Amino acid sequence: MFRSINGKIVWRRSRFCSDEIVCGVTYVYASFNDTFVHVTDLLGKQLVEHRLIVTRLALRCYVAALYVGGKCKSLGITALHMKLRAAGENCTKTPGPGAQSALRALARSSMNIVKIDNIL
Repeated sequence: MFRSINGKIVWRRSRFCSDEIVCGVTYVYASFNDTFVHVTDLLGKQLVEHRLIVTRLALRCYVAALYVGGKCKSLGITALHMKLRAAGENCTKTPGPGAQSALRALARSSMNIVKIDNIL
């Protein structure tokens, strides 16, 4: 995806057919204060990242996930495998309010949701 020309990193878009389904993996970490959304390809290379720090409002998480969905469309990703994660260990094991709104926004941005996993 990246190549270096004279020491500068240049983004090279992959060319996919319009009918081809390209799947990415979305990691959503949602505590009650922070929400992180990362999109990687199937090998684990990070393609898109968006962080919301100290936001408890679900609306901001929704807007951030719409931004991530738009970036995925521009990269040619059409389907997503969602992995939701909460704080865990000593904290609560349920995701914060940003997880549901991020999932809803990615589904409404015409991305196909293949599978939803809950990571503890």
